[in-house]
Parts: sequence; C-alpha cells; structure tokens
Amino acid sequence: MLTPLPPGHARRIGPYRLLAGIGAGGMGDVYLARAEYGTSRQLVAVKAVRQDLGASQDDAFRVRFRREMAAARAVTGPYTAALLDGDADAELPWLATEYVPGPSLADTVARRGPLPAAAVRALGAGLARALAAVHAAEVLHRDLKPGNVLLTPQGPRLIDFGIARAFEATTLTATGMIVGTPGFMAPEQIEGSHAVVPASDVFSLGAVLCHAATGRGPFDDPEFASVVFRISQGDADLSGVPDELRGIVAECLAVDPARRPAPAALAERLSGNGSGGSSSGSAADPFPWPSDVLSLFAEYRSAAAAYEPPGEAAPPPPMAPPAAPGAFGPAPVLERRRLPWIVASAAAAAVVAVAAVVLPDALADGPAGAPPSKAASPRPDRGSPAAGTVTAYGNQGHSGEFGTSAVREAALPEGWQPWSRKKPKGVDSMGKGCVIARSTLVCRDGWGAATALDTATGRDRWRAPGFRGTPTGVQEIPPGTDGERVFVPSELGVIGLDLSTGDELWRHKAPGYAGVVSVTYAQGVLYTAEFNGRAAPDPYTTVLRARRASTGGQLWEARIDGRVRGTLLAQGNRLYAALEAGGVIALSARTGDEKARVPKPACGDLIGYGGAVLCWSVERAGVSVLDGGTLALRRTIGGAKQPDVAPVVGERGVLVIANTDEDAALPDRLTAYDWKSGKELWDLPARGTPSALGLAGDRLLYAGFYEIRTVPLDGDAENITQRTVPTTETKTIDGLRDTLSVPLYLGGAIFAENIEGRLVSGRAL
Repeated sequence: MLTPLPPGHARRIGPYRLLAGIGAGGMGDVYLARAEYGTSRQLVAVKAVRQDLGASQDDAFRVRFRREMAAARAVTGPYTAALLDGDADAELPWLATEYVPGPSLADTVARRGPLPAAAVRALGAGLARALAAVHAAEVLHRDLKPGNVLLTPQGPRLIDFGIARAFEATTLTATGMIVGTPGFMAPEQIEGSHAVVPASDVFSLGAVLCHAATGRGPFDDPEFASVVFRISQGDADLSGVPDELRGIVAECLAVDPARRPAPAALAERLSGNGSGGSSSGSAADPFPWPSDVLSLFAEYRSAAAAYEPPGEAAPPPPMAPPAAPGAFGPAPVLERRRLPWIVASAAAAAVVAVAAVVLPDALADGPAGAPPSKAASPRPDRGSPAAGTVTAYGNQGHSGEFGTSAVREAALPEGWQPWSRKKPKGVDSMGKGCVIARSTLVCRDGWGAATALDTATGRDRWRAPGFRGTPTGVQEIPPGTDGERVFVPSELGVIGLDLSTGDELWRHKAPGYAGVVSVTYAQGVLYTAEFNGRAAPDPYTTVLRARRASTGGQLWEARIDGRVRGTLLAQGNRLYAALEAGGVIALSARTGDEKARVPKPACGDLIGYGGAVLCWSVERAGVSVLDGGTLALRRTIGGAKQPDVAPVVGERGVLVIANTDEDAALPDRLTAYDWKSGKELWDLPARGTPSALGLAGDRLLYAGFYEIRTVPLDGDAENITQRTVPTTETKTIDGLRDTLSVPLYLGGAIFAENIEGRLVSGRAL
C-alpha cells in the first residue's frame, strides 16, 4: 500500500515528483510519482537503486543498467508493465514504469490466502504470455517471484523484467550476493552458470504458481543452504498444489532446462480447460479472481485516487503496455545537418537536392519571407501540408521547430502504443529517413523503395519498389509529402507515390552521372538539384529543376557552376543553395533565374528564419546570418562555437548550438543565444554529442547515446527531462554506437530508424 513520504525526504527523482512510498526491495526503494513536466498526467512507479549498494561507484554497473533498461523497453504484451524512463548516470540510478494500482501476488496471498485452482491456472497463462513477450524481445527476467507480479482486475502484470542482469558481475555480486530470490531461482542461476536461458524464467514461474496455489514456495526451508540443495536436486514439495495443476508445475521445475515447457506452449496448456476468459485471451470474460481478491483491487484503486489530479479520474490499468523502440545510429559526420547524406567513398556519385517552395502564381519574385510568426498561411487549394505532417527538418525553414504538436499528446494517432520492428524484407538500409502524414509513417531505402507503416502500431500498410541500379553509399535524406502524396528520393532518382495506397504516380530517373538525396515539399512544387560525381559532359555543373509535385512534370530548369552542398532551402519566392566552393546562391523560385550570389562564407547547410538565411558548417565556428534578399552578411551568432550538428531556432526566438569545448569538464555542450541580440543565454552540458536537435513549445529536444532529453529554453537545468533510448542490443557498427539519429517528433513520441535498420516509436517525454 501507499505510505506518506517522511519529513525531509527527497521530493523528486529525475523529472518525477514523488507522491508516496510504494515499497522497498533488495535493490531499491519504489515510489508513486508523476512527471513534473510535459503533458502527461500518468502516475508512474519510480524505483531508485539503494545508496548502500555502492552502485554509484561502479561504472560497469551503470553500463549494464543502461543497457538493460533499453532492452526491457523492447517488451510489449498485455501482462507486462511498461518501462517508461530511467537514468543510469544519476547519482543513484533509477527507472520508472507505468504504475499498476494493484497488490502484488505476495501481498495477496499473505492477506487472502492461496488462490483457487481456476485463478492459479489463469494467472499462470497470463504470466506465461508475459514471459513469451519478454523472451521475444531477447530479454530474460531473472527474478520472477511473487513480489514481481502485480494483480489487476484484468489479470497479472509482470514487472522488473531484465533489470536483474544489471547487478551481475558488479561489486554487489563480487562479495557473494546472489541476484535473484532464493526459492524462486533455477538451478543454473544458483550455480552461477552462464547458461541462464529462457527456461530459467519458466522454472521461476513454476515456483510462483506453487506459491499462488499453496501459500508457500516448493523449496521453502528455514535454512538457506537447504533451499539451495533442494533446488539443485529437484526436491520440490508440490503436495498442496491441486491435482489438475501439479503435473504442469512439476514440468516447469525440472532440473534440466531442456525438459521445461516453452512459455507459449505453457500458456496454451493452462488456458485449455476454459477456466477463465482472461487466460484464454478473451477480453470479454472476467478474470476468475475470487471476491476477496477483488476487494483488494478496490482498496488499492481508492488509495491511488487520492493522488490523481483534481477533476481527473484515473484510467483503468491498460492491458497493452508499450513496446520498445529499437536503437538509433548516427551517420558519420561529413557535413552534418539535421539529416546528413552519406557517401561510401570520395568518388561517390551524385546528388540531387530536392526542396519545396511556396509558389503562388500571383506573387512576384521577392526576398525571403517575414519571420515565422508573421508569415501568411499557405492556401489549402495549392497543396499545403495537412495537419499531422511531420518532416525531419521540423518546418519549411529547416530550423528544427516541430511546434506544439510534437509534445501535445492529443496529436498522436488513436490507439498509439510504443512499438519496434525490423524493416520489411526487400527494403535495405542504404537509404534512411522517414516522414509522417495522415497517421502513416513512410521510410525510404537506397534504391528509392518505400515502406509505409501505421504510426499507431507499426504494422505494414504498403510497400513500393524503387529503381534498378547500385547506390554508391548510404543516404540519409527523408521523403517529402504534401499530405496526399509522398516523394521518395535516392541516388538513382525520385518517385512520387500515392500516400494512401503506395501506387506510383510518376518517377524521374536521374541521368547516369547524377543522383538524388533530398526531398522537401510545399505548395505543390518539388525542386531537384542534380550534379555529377562520375564522367559527364559538364562535370562541375549543377542542374536545378522545378517539378509539379502532382504529376512530376518539369516547370523549369537552370544550370549553375559548381556543386550544391547540403539541402536546398525554399523561403518566400526564393530558392537558396550553399555552394561547395563557398558562398550562397539565391534563385527565383518561379523561373530559376539567379537573383543574388556571394562567394563567402563557406556553408555546410542553410536555415531560413526571420526573413534571413542562416549559414552554418561543422568546419567553422559561428552561425552567419545573411540578408534574405542580397545575401549580405548581417552578423554572426555564437562566433566561438563550432556546431556539431544543425543548430535550431524557433518560435521562442532562441537559437541553440550543440558544440564541443575541450577545456570543459564535460566537453559536449549546448549553448543558447537570443536570436535578436545574439547574447548568450545559457550553456549546459549535453552529456554526449546529440545526433540531432529539435524544438517543441518551450523545450529543446535531442537524442544522445541511450537517452532522449528535453531542456527548457530558459536553461533551467533542474527541469531537464530524460527518457532511455530503447534497444535490444548494444552494438558498434563502423565505429558508431547505437544512438538515436534523425528523429521525428509527434504527440510526445519519437519515430525513427536505428543504425541496423530497425524502425521504432517510443515516448520522448
């Protein structure tokens, strides 16, 4: 039950305000809490590692703790409690799971006595299904016991899966401490064998079912040594287990792991006699809890209600907790903007930059538009992006501003739950990048093939083929969309597809010496910049083309000397491009005529904001602000800071640069500036180089190694929030560690692809 916090007790852990105590275990203390920041009012259970365990002094423990949190978030299923958040780097590492307002099995049996056979059978079926979900995510529980099983009216919920391994081989176990609970551990766990397998959790489940049916474990003994001996010998006391269950429980407790049933098969067997709708998976029939257990649920719900926000009723415990996203890997930094394109060698071929532009027929050519707050709304009859459209650039100016829909939970599609899945077969990882429109996530590959998924579930919607040919390297430029169509780039060309069906509407195959790397849409027009990296008639000429997005028909073509660097930027009635030789060029978006050109500064990429063009590069310090009409240099912001990734600037007028200060104790930094004055507002450690920055409401969002963090734009370090990046493995590929890259944000959730090609969605706030 919930207990008040004592006077002087800490009132916050991470971004969560502690409301009451839930309990304490061998590894840590557990609290009822609620996030202080963001839109969610969800109650959570926060577990902090005990101070006396010495974990804060053990770096190896923190590595394992971080890895196991990430792995545990890959688990999904109706009988598991979702891991939501955690921080392995805190002074005392902690994790947060969804709060389940119900008693543990241990508490229930202690207060109400053993459960009837029908309830035990249904309980076993639910827990077997939970183990199947845990094992499907390549996670082992390692500490399944009555205290780690919470009960709800709809069935059991398994908690703390996967976390026990974080405590193995640390100072905790070096002194002989056994990680797990004697009496519920498999023989191979007690012997310290490295061959702990999924069947080890099945052994523990058998012991838990014996406890549920009899009120005691199968190996209970006053002497610890006797417990260990009996487990190793298979000397289980099942005398009180009902006859209909004794055989199944005995199989679970077999000394040889190979003789224990698999969780999925066990669930089917326990569901076979029709003893409870829930155990058979039917949501229509009630779980067969006895009446005295149901009264416990009411008691726990009443206790939790005292901590609900005023005027809000707590929702019933969800029966489909989140699945875990996989990890993300950043691209090697060549010239890193929000979405870097990557080539496999210096001779890699060509590039087509595609950008969209506002192109009203009635407007005359003019310089870059007014600041975002004063910009005119696009006319819907000209194909303005639909609500719910999310591109990796954040907005039309590529400034990283995702808007309030990025954090407003109501913006999520109905029925969304976190999910993780591999890319479909036939869709490679030579091309990365995704876009969201109309509850559909569309991701590309290196050949221009596309796969569309339901953003709520991650299930397939359609797939579309790409070009024939051989890409020369990995490209990380996302598709574009107008809310009705999606435009998929590759080195080999660009393809227009129907968003609803994936049917091909048109395709433009790039010439043999050219390639395509970027797509952005606005107001019905698509722009491509094609230049060569192979033998060609004009080896140093870039060809710019404007195409009608609906048909692919060409509107105009222009040639410029030199190569374009980064992505094209469309602002007002101008089309801007950074040049590889240095400087920027501005063209008429209507005709392709050159309007302005400057030979410097050298820009890796461009951002449009406040009527100006921002020029930045990972190769030089500062962000140059150019006049949108003449391209003359107005001023430089952050002249001492060299960006590591694309800077961001948005609705609050705050520009943020991720940079490295080798003289600082924590060299990875986030530095914010007032856009109007250029004055530095704050400087904070980033705790790892972010793979990309984004803005939403009053917060900076960024993905780093294993974590997604948000920072208030006022620089209040006490209000930083953090989520663990979900992954099932920790790998290094070509020197790159698993970390988020190129994310999309919508409704407080993140959508992206990892370095291994896994597509995922999980909570960012």
